[in-house]
Amino acid sequence: MVAQDSDARVKPEARKPDRRRLAIVVAVVIVAGAVLAYANRPTDSRTEEASVEYHRIEFPDHGFSLRLPGNWEVFDESQDDPQIVMVAGVSGTQNNVRIRVSPLPQPAVIDDSTPESVIAELQAQFDAFIDRGEGVKEVLRRQRIKVNGVHGWQYLYTFTDQPSGQEGIHSHIFLLGGSRMYVLVFQALPTASYGELAGTFDEIISSFELLRPETSPSPAP
Repeated sequence: MVAQDSDARVKPEARKPDRRRLAIVVAVVIVAGAVLAYANRPTDSRTEEASVEYHRIEFPDHGFSLRLPGNWEVFDESQDDPQIVMVAGVSGTQNNVRIRVSPLPQPAVIDDSTPESVIAELQAQFDAFIDRGEGVKEVLRRQRIKVNGVHGWQYLYTFTDQPSGQEGIHSHIFLLGGSRMYVLVFQALPTASYGELAGTFDEIISSFELLRPETSPSPAP
């Protein structure tokens, strides 16, 4: 189950030209519309989604497991990057999740005793990584989360898909699991598809579990 450790926080920005502010408003309206579409979708659609079977997949070499919808397909797209352990999604669409497992130079486990200074420094690094990401348009949400005991950060942002020029939404999650960092990037492309996929994304991330949970002192920033 995903627990939110703090309210969403978006960095204050300097005053920008009207065109930029209009783009921000449009992005927020689009995402809000997608979320409302998910909440207000027909009852038959909700029943169909609830009836989808989920299957647990284990990755013993990488130390985690999660559940995927039975109508999702696992794609073989990790040849160019050995840290990408899985890409899965709806066949024939650009809606998917990409999971990267990166070894850390020293164990990193966040818990309730971790100093706030360490938390702040880690978040600053994740914030900078997202803010400078290729194609990132607007960060709509940034928050700390905890998934089945594993602490991390979640970012929701709009982006421009370079090949198609379409705008989509990423839910980008960093989880610190000891000697590894788990990065899950959920993609809805185009943006309008997010309303239908938000519940599925939540179900997948809430099913994430470490096979062998690690405990260690908090990392130095």
